[in-house]
Amino acid sequence: MKRKLIDKYLFEIVLGLFIIAAFVIRLKLAPNTELSPDYDSYYREWVEFYRANGIIQGLAHAPGDYYVPFNVIYALCSLLPVAPWVPLSMIPFVCELVSAFFIYKIFFLLSGKKQPSIMVGAATLFLPFVVFNGALWKQVDAVYTCFLIISIYELLRKRYRASVIWYAVSFAFKLQSIVFLPLFVILYLTDGYNSFDTDETKKDSKAKKTFGIFEFLWIPVVYLIAGLPEVLAGHGLRATYFAYLGQTGELQSEGYGMVSYFPNIYNWGLDPYDEILTIPAVLTLMVILAAIALFIYKHRDKLDRNTVLYLAIFVSWTCLMILPGMHERYDYAMLLLLTPYAIICRKKLMISAITANLCSVATYSITLFRSEIFDMKFVSIFYVAAYIYTAIDFVRLLNGGISKGEA
Repeated sequence: MKRKLIDKYLFEIVLGLFIIAAFVIRLKLAPNTELSPDYDSYYREWVEFYRANGIIQGLAHAPGDYYVPFNVIYALCSLLPVAPWVPLSMIPFVCELVSAFFIYKIFFLLSGKKQPSIMVGAATLFLPFVVFNGALWKQVDAVYTCFLIISIYELLRKRYRASVIWYAVSFAFKLQSIVFLPLFVILYLTDGYNSFDTDETKKDSKAKKTFGIFEFLWIPVVYLIAGLPEVLAGHGLRATYFAYLGQTGELQSEGYGMVSYFPNIYNWGLDPYDEILTIPAVLTLMVILAAIALFIYKHRDKLDRNTVLYLAIFVSWTCLMILPGMHERYDYAMLLLLTPYAIICRKKLMISAITANLCSVATYSITLFRSEIFDMKFVSIFYVAAYIYTAIDFVRLLNGGISKGEA
């Protein structure tokens, strides 16, 4: 009887152990606040500010430069009779679990393989950048990312409105999600993706065959709604809704330069020249994205769920490579999609996924552990090479047709 029970529930037992292990790891790391470069300087002070002033007055004079949803989270954390690091570590973990679940849903949708999809979703809980970001750094990139992952899942189900709404929620939490916006613009230009419909999609009454331009209106609508708590508290319209404009200005005001510990091309001697390179870099990105959009439009008949997800990874990575002011954490969502995609759908990308993850570990080792094992110029060589390899593979995939075994 004992052997039969083990045989029957072995997978569930292993999965449960995965989740317990992920929780224990975070339980061990979370109390450490010395390694985070931001906890004592910002996050703890923000929570204490709300404790001292109350939620209403706190939101009326919101500290920091985050947009309202995160300020509300910090305000709610102030109500708990615990040290700020406790909720600031556990909230990301909850969102990491949500992301893991929807990663399973995405790859089960793509592959039809339930157990491998569940395991690859659970495995994302152990990726170094995921563990370090929330448990050690007390960052909240997992929060906006979980909504972004849900958005991608709805997009792959051709539920375009739901996808844009979830994306809008992600955008309201963090400006970094803007690197995925070109994906939606490109799919609007191609009227979505209309080939390779499955019976499941055909039966879904909420699935649409075309991507309407009015769906984009959900982004400003959600953004405006998300700002209401501060507006109603008396923070002011301009101070509230121009938060992201202030963040983009940090490139000069905070002295970040063209890059801040992110392994892209600007580490090769270009970092100090942000005053003259910022606008050319943005314009260059726009030209490259236009070229990608034209390429996709010409090959729109080859778009299916697999290639749409690949497009999401490729386009967001392209933005990260060229946009000025990127930080070490900004590829969080891209890496969270690239890694399981390489494992389940396109094993040719394993070299890119492994390289990018190792480069991420190198950057986190600098910012968290103050251990510069490799110079950022050196790390950037491998990261850029991984991106170029991925770009070439993506172009070849669409030029040469879709291989069912690989994409």
